[in-house]
Amino acid sequence: MQIHTLGPTATDSYAAAQVYNHRNWQGQAVIVEHPSFEAILTHLTSYSGDQLVIPAAFKSDTLNASWGDIHYALLPQLTLTDCFMTQLDPLVVLQRVGADNQIGYTHAATAQLLTRVVHQVTVQTVASKYLAYQAYQRNQAAYVLTNEKNVTLTTHERELARLTPSMVWCVYQIN
Repeated sequence: MQIHTLGPTATDSYAAAQVYNHRNWQGQAVIVEHPSFEAILTHLTSYSGDQLVIPAAFKSDTLNASWGDIHYALLPQLTLTDCFMTQLDPLVVLQRVGADNQIGYTHAATAQLLTRVVHQVTVQTVASKYLAYQAYQRNQAAYVLTNEKNVTLTTHERELARLTPSMVWCVYQIN
């Protein structure tokens, strides 16, 4: 069995797929990591017979869709077979002190959360919170919402918020 989800291994999605693999497949399934959920969802016919682990909080700016939109739009291609819950790795919102822009990076699913913590931020979304931290670093952005484990805090940054949410994960059989 192959389980498709968002990679790399540092993502919450990959960790959730590992939990599911151990619980339901005794660790015998192969977890296939993808650069984005969009890459999976737009090539489902290539993964027929496999499984997909996706968060109920999924949102895509690229597809202009949320989990509910995907769930109903892809009924012929995806069969919901299981759901489970995990604690996410802690999330943090960081500010680069002295940044000359109001740009903040995160995943589309957490974009509103970033705007609740930081007012008047210009949100740029990427495929994962892991990639958000990389884009924040590369582009010297003012803000980022990412997983705490991704961060190496410097003297030029400060933590604005730390959150510890749970997540519901949906498991689909790819038809």
